Amino acid sequence: MYKVFLVEDEIVVREGIRNSIPWEKTPYTLIGEAPDGELALSMIQELKPDILITDIRMPFMDGLALSRIIKKSLSWIKIIILSGHDEFEYAREAISAGVDEYLLKPVSAQEMLRTMDKLAGKIDEEKNEILSIENLKAKIQSSTDILRDKWLYDFVNEKIDPAAAIEKGREFGIDLLGRSYTAAIIGIICPAKKEEQLNSARKIIDSIMGNYSDNIWFSENEKRYVLLIREVHGSDSGNQTDETIFNITNSIKHDIERGTDCTVAVGIGVSAGRLGETTRSYSTALKILNYMLQAGLSQIADSSMLPAEDGIFDPAKLLSINGDVFFTKLKYASKKDIDAIVQEYIAMMGNTWGENPMFIYFLFGEIIVAASKILESIGGDIKEIVPFSLNHENIQKAIGSPDRFEKAVKSLLSVLFEYRDSHTAGRYQSVIVKAREFINSNFSSTNISLYSTADHVGISPNHLSTVFVQETGENFIEYLTKVRIERAKLLLKTSNMKSVDIANETGFNDPHYFSYIFKKNTGFSPKEFRQKEQNHEKSNQNS
Repeated sequence: MYKVFLVEDEIVVREGIRNSIPWEKTPYTLIGEAPDGELALSMIQELKPDILITDIRMPFMDGLALSRIIKKSLSWIKIIILSGHDEFEYAREAISAGVDEYLLKPVSAQEMLRTMDKLAGKIDEEKNEILSIENLKAKIQSSTDILRDKWLYDFVNEKIDPAAAIEKGREFGIDLLGRSYTAAIIGIICPAKKEEQLNSARKIIDSIMGNYSDNIWFSENEKRYVLLIREVHGSDSGNQTDETIFNITNSIKHDIERGTDCTVAVGIGVSAGRLGETTRSYSTALKILNYMLQAGLSQIADSSMLPAEDGIFDPAKLLSINGDVFFTKLKYASKKDIDAIVQEYIAMMGNTWGENPMFIYFLFGEIIVAASKILESIGGDIKEIVPFSLNHENIQKAIGSPDRFEKAVKSLLSVLFEYRDSHTAGRYQSVIVKAREFINSNFSSTNISLYSTADHVGISPNHLSTVFVQETGENFIEYLTKVRIERAKLLLKTSNMKSVDIANETGFNDPHYFSYIFKKNTGFSPKEFRQKEQNHEKSNQNS
């Protein structure tokens, strides 16, 4: 389907085009219309049609000015100009504005459909052209990626010396120079019947690593990825390298496990002080990952995860390096995740319940600390919110047996998530509140638009358009129209104002367009609506 937008100040012409074309029997959908270019502009930016039909002469902003703006910002839109003037100057100006077709009024439905069919053909040609180019680029990129991944794999496995690696890296656009290097290996485990989700997991990694351009990643296979975290010369990051590793790997783990049915384990190798020692960091990370996969664990861990020389695994070491894992996991989890989280904690303890009570105490303490941080970040106090006292005696009781531990943690997490969810809204809620307040205060102005609202709240129009839909379930134009219609309904019910005055009062500079939008949203014309309300009021009075 091709989306069509119509801009025409003459209501008769606009209705003629709208009503004479059997849209439902064509590949075209009329997604919107406006009486002038100024009002149309924000709607076009929002709705992004394929074809724009616009009159050449209109108040506020004419068709040529609108066409010039559209061709600069939304260049793919095909434009049909309608003109009642058979003059060469208009045609010349239309061509200079990037207009695709120039039609003289009156225009029959058949002529309009023929013209739209012609433009639809051009749209398809351009799409096929772009698709062919993109496919070619993808094939070239795929071949390059395979060679790049093979080279990096050989490098971390000591098959290429550092000097040659630095030189070859430049050919791939990779800067290997740095003062330290740490390898992290990501293992992805998907259910047998859900392995098609591995492609989604790769896209998530690609997206996240795009934010960390100083670091390198490559694929060993579809289930294992290697990150090479590089600390550059001249930085004074210190422990920030460890923080970067955790942030990256935790983001990857969280987003994959949230967006797919797969689980993720991450092994982090020892830090290498020089490029030639990167192999050691890689091999350590690989040992950690393999150990976790064999143990059935899905954690982020470094070398302290590995068994001691006697083969006994000390889980307390894992906790000591990953305190923030608790905070991040709980910060993004929901009530439906509680059982899985608790079982993961119990699995971490293994058979140590009767052998290592200090480890269990430490584990429970880390959960409480993480919960406390989350509550504090939203103004809560864990001492007032948690359903049991957090003194030493009660904690000892809570960890006295696996059943008590499970019950206490579930109770704690349930209260935590309920409080967090009730005291936090969407990520952009404050932006939406501010945008709505601006619309509610300025809806009567014909100048209000997505652009002016975005400028008021301090983000880009495209960003506002996206988050507005995400947070409210409706787009900017839908909300603005709803506010205007509700105000118009109130004025029709409570005043004797004429429809033309109500149109002006509610931000519509064309009374005919106001009547059309009002009926489209309420099922009644303004006159019918007022009559209905008056009859209803009389009926109530008589009864």
